[in-house]
Amino acid sequence: LARELAGAGMGVALLEAGDTFDRSDAAARYRAALDRNLQAPFRPWSWLSERPFPEGEAYQPMFQQGVGGTTWHWTAITPRFLPEDFELHSRFGVGVDWPISYNDLEPWYVQAERALGVAGDDRQDHGSPRSAPYPQPAVPMTYGDRVIARHLARRGIHVAPLPAARNSRAYDGRPPCQGNNTCTPLCPTGASYSADTDVRKAVARGARLITRAVAYRFDMDGGGRLRAVHYRHPDGSSRRLAGRRFILACNAIQTPRLLLMSAGRHAPRGLANSSGQVGRNLMDHALFVREFSMPEALYIGRGPQSVSTLLTGRSGAFRKRHAAAKFFIGNDLNVQRLATGLLGDEGHLTHIVADLRKAAVHLGQIGAEVEALPDPANRIVLSDRRRDPLGLPLPDVRYRPGAYSERGLHHWQAFTEKLIAGMGGKLLGASLTLSSHHPAGTTRMGHDARHSVVDADCRSHDHPNLYIAGGSLFPSMGTANPTLTIAALSLRLAGYLKHMRS
Repeated sequence: LARELAGAGMGVALLEAGDTFDRSDAAARYRAALDRNLQAPFRPWSWLSERPFPEGEAYQPMFQQGVGGTTWHWTAITPRFLPEDFELHSRFGVGVDWPISYNDLEPWYVQAERALGVAGDDRQDHGSPRSAPYPQPAVPMTYGDRVIARHLARRGIHVAPLPAARNSRAYDGRPPCQGNNTCTPLCPTGASYSADTDVRKAVARGARLITRAVAYRFDMDGGGRLRAVHYRHPDGSSRRLAGRRFILACNAIQTPRLLLMSAGRHAPRGLANSSGQVGRNLMDHALFVREFSMPEALYIGRGPQSVSTLLTGRSGAFRKRHAAAKFFIGNDLNVQRLATGLLGDEGHLTHIVADLRKAAVHLGQIGAEVEALPDPANRIVLSDRRRDPLGLPLPDVRYRPGAYSERGLHHWQAFTEKLIAGMGGKLLGASLTLSSHHPAGTTRMGHDARHSVVDADCRSHDHPNLYIAGGSLFPSMGTANPTLTIAALSLRLAGYLKHMRS
């Protein structure tokens, strides 16, 4: 948005709650870290340096606060939504429909793929019809992916590379992927797209970047128009920035938090919240990964952490009954975790190196992300007890996946276990289930102002100069990783604002 609007000659100021990051510094921090978690490469700051969500809550979102955000530590997987994902209620009688169609967004998907440098196989559209080729050829499938693909083909299941915003060749000043296998928490070379790229382009085109600036309140006139935003710096000082238009792009947790914090005389329930829908309908993908040992070697851990998908699970009449799933073949080798597991069994101690080598070489992973439906009871609210280091109320999350998602989770886990057994694989450990890596849906778009927060153009129903970008717009979320659709919606909004200006 900032790049497009600044390039059109519009005055743009970017408020970023976090700081800037240097990739080489982040890589050095990661190498030196004893605990190589998602936060290890980055300097902690602001409320993310505290515990943002109460201990014991199942929902613990992990996102990065800083210029470029969570695209600093992502696997860069960028499938499009399916056409049916926009018509969930019309086609399957569950969830809600979007106010726009796949065809409305398809040209913007093309632009988003070019902006992010998506690499993909033009022979496979993954169920989403395309009007243009991918900007880059697909990153090659790994050796292990090809072994698994041969087994699954005998059962009628095909494997293909996932589209990814990861360079298979030099593109947009970024080098090709070198296969470091640390996509999360950090691509050390910048082969994977990160949004700081576009921030730098926006600044080069005249945008003003203000970092360590935590927005917390808006000024509004009696007609519902926003006039200025107030923000705080780490030292507690406050500033005020006036503007003609305001766009919130703070993810599905922070955007409703800011809107709710901005309650006042003209908006007693918070900005853009006459419908009472701000913060509601939180969705996220349930995630499971089944690890297994194969009789033959797979050699995972070479290349990106995930490259390929199983072409099944995303579409079908079953969506009337249970959730769909997008499968992936994992390529994430954690030698430390394998070694820890072997050291816990005295029988391995005398042959630990050989046993570790065997375990690593034969390890395989198949997982899936399972869709969730919107539920107004799943929501973000302001805490009445907890505050961040600047004294601002932290968000509390109320979230349960729901029966539809749980039925899908059980179905696809059992399906995966049968596939692994059919390949001759031996299951290892328990399945991992999470639901806090793709938050979406807390300020959803819709035609009806009574049941949505923004219209089809991403503009607030309540405030004529307030717009929202990000996954919080999603009325439903399907099975696709959300980033590409967020980018496409943002480019579409930029096109709308440039048209309005002319």
